[in-house]
Amino acid sequence: MPKADAQAKEAPTGGEATRRRLLSASASLVIERGWSAVTTRSVAERAGVNQALVHYHFGSIDNLRRESVIARLMPEVQGLVEELLDDRPLSESIQRVMHLIDRFDLETETGVLMAEALLQATRDPSMTQAMGGILGSWSELLGPRLLVAQERGVVRGDIPAERLTPVLASFLDGFLIQRMAEPNLDAEAAAETLIALLSPPGEETP
Repeated sequence: MPKADAQAKEAPTGGEATRRRLLSASASLVIERGWSAVTTRSVAERAGVNQALVHYHFGSIDNLRRESVIARLMPEVQGLVEELLDDRPLSESIQRVMHLIDRFDLETETGVLMAEALLQATRDPSMTQAMGGILGSWSELLGPRLLVAQERGVVRGDIPAERLTPVLASFLDGFLIQRMAEPNLDAEAAAETLIALLSPPGEETP
């Protein structure tokens, strides 16, 4: 198939294109103005569509705000998780993840969006559940990674992987949230500390 034809086939059309414009407009406005300032009118104007289409595609402005934030944040968190699932030594992967988390501060769009999402999660049960799904992806994927690392002898084996997994996931979740509040938090020092805690007893850490 010619390249142009393939691209045309993949390009969103009609309702899907409108839906994507609304999602993009909503996420951008949440970053610029804050969650509660994003209205049906402002999103429609930013997306260049009729206001009625907000409710047609999402049912309500609340649903649109929630879906737009999740859609923007999910790839960011998945990128962090993927760093823990490759064939690098676990210590190197952790260092890379911590440096990626270092981008989550209030000087970046990603950090602002995450802060808005976490704040909204304290008020909206649906958002609480959605954020739990995003951050919960750590635990789902870290368990097998830790088990393999234990089998290779590069992670302490005196604590079962199923007990280490929630601790490591909580560490990463907590650092991500704390990073937004403390811009000078030292990601490298945190990574070294975490690696030392995971390393087999008596083994020197980098």
